Parts: sequence; structure tokens; C-alpha cells
Amino acid sequence: MATTAKKTTAKPAAKKTIAAKPAVKKTTTAKPAAKKTTTAKPADISVTGNKKLDTLRKEFNNKFPYLRLGIFYSYARQQVAKGEGITPIDGTKTLASVRRADSGGDISISGNKKIKSLEKEFDTVFGLYCQICYTNAEGKRYYTSGSTDEMTLSAFNSYCEKNGYKKGDWK
Repeated sequence: MATTAKKTTAKPAAKKTIAAKPAVKKTTTAKPAAKKTTTAKPADISVTGNKKLDTLRKEFNNKFPYLRLGIFYSYARQQVAKGEGITPIDGTKTLASVRRADSGGDISISGNKKIKSLEKEFDTVFGLYCQICYTNAEGKRYYTSGSTDEMTLSAFNSYCEKNGYKKGDWK
């Protein structure tokens, strides 16, 4: 009688090892999820005080090739209103070295940000005058204004490309 009891306990143990095999198959389905993460959009541009202006302009132009980022001291806004020309801030300087003394913080630049929002953030966060610039098909340089300030950076970059505008030069 004792030998028949041993035989009945061996059969259920064999069934348990068969049931463990589908669990192994479930772990192999996790691999395709890792491939999806490699197709992410390009990262936003991070604007911090320790970034040099030339580096920022280059990153901006790489992301938006038909646009340029003009960064000026805050008094340049008054010069523009008077019809005077303005010169961008020296690109070898960092934002921290040229920003208003009582300002500071970070900005993130993404394609879905409106032009006017970005320009306002530079004024609010750094105390600097910022303009998004472009060059038309004839080679004339302009700053955005009016309805173009209402566009997102990506939308305006696409608009410039479709209309034959020239790719910007961050220098």
C-alpha cells in the first residue's frame, strides 16, 4: 500500500513543471518594448545660466534649421523701437554672466512652444531681449512679429522651409 501512495504524488509534480514553461514565454515579450523607447523625439533644449550663448544658438539652429535665436541686452528693445540697429550679445559669454543680476532660472525650448512665449520667458527669467530671426528667399533678415509670434517654433520653421527661406546660420 505504501508504494501506491508514492506513485500518485509523482504525477502532480510533473504537471507543475509543465505549467512553469508559459511563464518563460511571457518574459520574452518585454524585449519589443525596449525597442520603442529608442525612437523618441529629439530632446528639448535646456537653457541654463552656465550655457554659453554660442552653444545655445547652435543647439537652437540644429533643432530649427530655418530659424536663428537672437539674444540681446534688455536695452536693445528701446533701440529697435527707435529704428536703430542692434548687435547680439557676444557668444563666448554664458547666460549667467549677461543676465540681469536679480534674475535666474531655467528655460526649456521645444517645438510646440509659441515664439512669443519663448521671447517672453527670456525677458522674465533672464532679463534679456530675445528675438526669433529668419532669412527670406532673397537673403533679407527679419525678426518675427505679429501673427508669426503666435506660431509655434516647429510650425514657423516648417513655414520657412516650404516658402523657400534660407537656412539660418547660428553664427
